[in-house]
Amino acid sequence: MFSPYHRFSNCTKLEKWILDNYENGQISENVKLGYNRYHFSLLHKLKSANYHLENLENVLIETDATEMLSNSEVFLQQINMHLDGFFYCCGSALDILAREVLVYFNIPLPRLVYFKTAKEKIESVNPSDTILNKLRDPTWKEDFSMYRNALTHELLIAGNYNINVNIQGVDQLMTVVFSLPDDPRVDINDRSFRKNPNGIEYCKITFQRIISLINQIYGEIEQRAKSNGSLPI
Repeated sequence: MFSPYHRFSNCTKLEKWILDNYENGQISENVKLGYNRYHFSLLHKLKSANYHLENLENVLIETDATEMLSNSEVFLQQINMHLDGFFYCCGSALDILAREVLVYFNIPLPRLVYFKTAKEKIESVNPSDTILNKLRDPTWKEDFSMYRNALTHELLIAGNYNINVNIQGVDQLMTVVFSLPDDPRVDINDRSFRKNPNGIEYCKITFQRIISLINQIYGEIEQRAKSNGSLPI
């Protein structure tokens, strides 16, 4: 579904199990409602994130270097527009995932639900549940959340780019690389760019990590639903 980033095969397996058992009483009405409400919203967010990621890369590839230098404001506006969309949609997908997971565990949803809420609520009911390890914040999420929160509530995070020139015989190959700041909240003149000097590569890797995480969670839910013969778990 999201090639070349990930096959996302467990999503397909979970959808098939639910479809095969939708009308035979193995799935509660609450799960049916939650699945229809949240699962496809999550997929839409991932597809939207992928759209912004592809367009972000296209801007870097298709913008002429001379045009970029003469009109860098427009170029950076396009970069930040697609960065905003990418981070918004990825973060939203993780928060919707928490809602979907809680529905499968038959846990009432609080008024506010974030990704961490799924772990907190399941852990309060069953501290040894095997899914908890998959719901813990992965190591990469701290930087992701920093960027997402900064661009959502405060400022633009892309303001620095470089044009790399590679000479091959008589040909010159120019590539554009934009960097993500180590801390987007510091003054723009004090920013450093050591951790993520290549912004598009960071976004590609992050997207792969997000869909891999969701795929693992869907895999466990599908296996447990199959073993139990029913949902909720």
